[in-house]
Amino acid sequence: MILCAGEALIDMLPRETSDGPGFYPATGGAVFNTAIALGRLGAPVALHTGLSSDLFGVRLSDALSASNVQNRAAISDRPTTLAFVTLTDGHAEYAFYDEGTAGRMLSPENAPDMGGITALFIGGISLAVEPCARAYEALTLTNAHLPVMIDPNIRPGFIRDAQVFRARLDRLLAVADVVKLSDVDIDWLGMTPDEVLDAGARILCLTEGAAGVRAITREAEVRVPAHRVEVVDTVGAGDTFNAGFLAGLHRAGVLGKQAPSDGDLRAALELGVAAAAITVSRAGANPPWASEL
Repeated sequence: MILCAGEALIDMLPRETSDGPGFYPATGGAVFNTAIALGRLGAPVALHTGLSSDLFGVRLSDALSASNVQNRAAISDRPTTLAFVTLTDGHAEYAFYDEGTAGRMLSPENAPDMGGITALFIGGISLAVEPCARAYEALTLTNAHLPVMIDPNIRPGFIRDAQVFRARLDRLLAVADVVKLSDVDIDWLGMTPDEVLDAGARILCLTEGAAGVRAITREAEVRVPAHRVEVVDTVGAGDTFNAGFLAGLHRAGVLGKQAPSDGDLRAALELGVAAAAITVSRAGANPPWASEL
């Protein structure tokens, strides 16, 4: 079973109402979206996060169950994180309301039961803020014997201390087997693909928007083009790609410490790209079910 560890929140999506502009509350969060997408693609998956017992937390819990995701969250009565979304030509920007929330206040003492877990996925804004960042780092370093995939999903406006964040990423990259970065992420880090691999990663998945995605290893580079679709918005696109890539490796039986073949890499990339294309063709983070592919 793949354990996804990171934020679950409510995306407040812009909507026009009869009374003027408004917002629609949709379940979201980068790691939550990846877990939902994995469940819908048929991969065995669990989510560890900090969940509230408030009405939004119940909505998030119900969404996990509906998409076949096992809930291994730490529950508290703190509020749920809200992310207000602004769309510009379909591209999403976020304003986070996160202080004192159930997700933000997760601590290393809230570590989940790891029974049955065979792979770990972490990332998202949870790696940028305390104390939850310490919890996810500790979870990862303690379980570095498992195959680990990391997507930092860098949001510069959310990073309180860039030096601390970079140091944490250095420690996590050293134990990661797969690292997914967007072209914007790698520019912010100021790293080349070779430097990411030198830091410890076995596979770098570099997403480049309309140009598609590359899987880069020390031995090879596999490129898959993006699907041409009418984009409604980009919310959840990278998260769905992550799920498709992990699900592809899982289906092929190569989600482990061993290096997959170029053919297995290509098949996993193609699944990730196909799933992400469906997500961007509809509003919000609404990953496809396997039957839709």
